[in-house]
Parts: sequence; C-alpha cells; structure tokens
Amino acid sequence: MLPALAPSRWDGSGMPLASFPRLVSHDIDQVHHHMSEMFCPHDLRVEGGRPPIAFRHHHASLRSVSFNATDYGNPYGRVIVDIPPMDHLYLVQFSLVGAVQITQGKRTFALEPGHMCVLNPGERVQQVFGEGYKHFTVKLSKSGIEAALSQELGFKAADLRFCHTPVSLAGAAVSFAQLVRTICDDLDRGSSAFSHTRVVGSVEQALQRLLLAAVPHNHSELFDTPAAAPAPYYVRRVEEFIRHHAADPITLDEMIAVSGVSARSLHTGFRRFRGTTPMAYLKNCRLSLAHRQLQEAAETGLTVTEVALSCGFTHLSKFARDYTERFGQRPSETLKRIGFH
Repeated sequence: MLPALAPSRWDGSGMPLASFPRLVSHDIDQVHHHMSEMFCPHDLRVEGGRPPIAFRHHHASLRSVSFNATDYGNPYGRVIVDIPPMDHLYLVQFSLVGAVQITQGKRTFALEPGHMCVLNPGERVQQVFGEGYKHFTVKLSKSGIEAALSQELGFKAADLRFCHTPVSLAGAAVSFAQLVRTICDDLDRGSSAFSHTRVVGSVEQALQRLLLAAVPHNHSELFDTPAAAPAPYYVRRVEEFIRHHAADPITLDEMIAVSGVSARSLHTGFRRFRGTTPMAYLKNCRLSLAHRQLQEAAETGLTVTEVALSCGFTHLSKFARDYTERFGQRPSETLKRIGFH
C-alpha cells in the first residue's frame, strides 16, 4: 500500500493507469522482450522453472517523464531481474504490494510499501520480486534532472547521485508521491491538461525539483539552502572551495584569502545570501559528507570515528551532537540501519 498516495486503486487492489494497458501477457518471453524495449535490455528469470504468470504493465507519459505500473503476476516463487547500468535514466520506484530486494552497486536493501527509492544511472541493479509483488516506477531523464539542479544551484552540477537507501513517504517525499498520483489519476480519467504543450514542461520541472527535495543526494546541502538573490562572486568562490576541500583542515583565514575580500565583507555576504556564516557552512558541508559516508559504510567498512575524522571533525562528541541535531539520529544509528539483513 502507498499510504501517502491515498487508498482506493493505489492500495494494490487495482493497478494505477488502468486506462493505459501496455501489455497483458502469460508469456514470459514476450514479457522479457517488452520490458527490455520499455526500459533497457536486461536479464529476466523466474525461480522454480516457468510457472504460469499473469503479467500486466500500464504505461503513460508526459514528455520526458513516464509512469509505469507493473505486476508480474507470479503466483508463487520469485522473479529476478538483472539490469545493466542505465546511463541516461533515473528510476523512482514505489512498492504497491509486497516487497522487493534491490541490489544497487554493492548495497542490498528491501523496498516495502510506504517507501520510495531512486535507482541511479551507471550502476548495475538486481531486483528480486517476492510473491505477488506489484510496483510503480517513474522514469526521468538524467539530462532533465541535472538541468533542473544546475538551474537551481547557478552552476553545472556534476555527477548527481541520490542516496541508495529507501526514503519513507514523509515530508517532501509525500509531495512528490501525491503529485505523481494526481497526474496519473488525471491522465486515467482522460481529461488531463498536464500533457498540454504549454503546461507539460512546468509539470516535469515540478516533479524534478520535488524529487531533488525528497531524496538526499550529493548536492542536497546546496539545494536545500533557502533561495536568495544571486550571491556575489566571492561567496560562490568560497562555496566552491569548501565543496572541494570540506574534508581538509580549512581555516577562516584561508576562506578570506580565497574570497579576495575582507573578513567583514565575507561574513556579511554569507549572512545575507546564505543565511549562515562561512564556518557554519563548512560544518554543514562536512556533516553532509559524513552522512553520505556513513550510508556507504556497509561497502567501505569505516567506523563512526573513522568517518568523522576523514570528514574534518576532530571533536567526536561535538560531531555526534551536531550530527544528531542535523539528521535526527546518532551517527551510529545511521550506520546500523543501512543494508538488508
């Protein structure tokens, strides 16, 4: 069930986008060919031989964004999909009924109803669908999301990577899910203006920006900064310096030297255009870096202490306090909850 998307047809008792059936089939080979064309070539197998299936795929699209409701109709056993790196797509996935075990890169996690996740481009993905699993996928272009991010940040943002782990449907994630639901139900009724040529671009941009707000990524620190008038060159210069050297022992004097202005002007610029001080901005960047490294610790094997030190924190108790205040959980809790067991 997708609580944030309201009950009725989205609770798994019916498939979203019922007016847009793309394929209904009992032939696993036909299903494999169809899904390879819709997304990308991939491997598909059903454990336990070739049991009867009742596959359904509903599909609708705007311009560069498409919506997909899928039910492999497997009455027992598991369906396993091995997907090679998709260089040009981000896939946002919701579980409608049941759970799926997803391996992306070296990390494995369970995606259950009430959560969403983003599958990043350039990474191999395996999905293992449990019995009766149904899911909903939003397909977004890599170029579209990166363009939206760059427009918001004011510079070309390279290598956008979303957090690997599922995000609970709360806060901004609810807004993203509700907009998806509204668009799809409107399309389903056949009277939608969301695909109007004068509207569709703005609708897709809203989805892109909501996703950037809903799921943590490697540019979240800057994206979540309150919008303000364009910052002067010296603020942007120091921001870029911090982004590239956040883990290094940066001093305020170094920031002043990089900015090319006085300490007073630098502080005034950050206060006015970023709502914080240069040192507080540095701390927040380091906390974001530590958060990402703790989420990746299942692969790297780093401890909380090692992560803190590698991100430029020298006072561990203060790091733990600031981290808890920022993310609502202790560093050790982030470390423990990552992964699928």
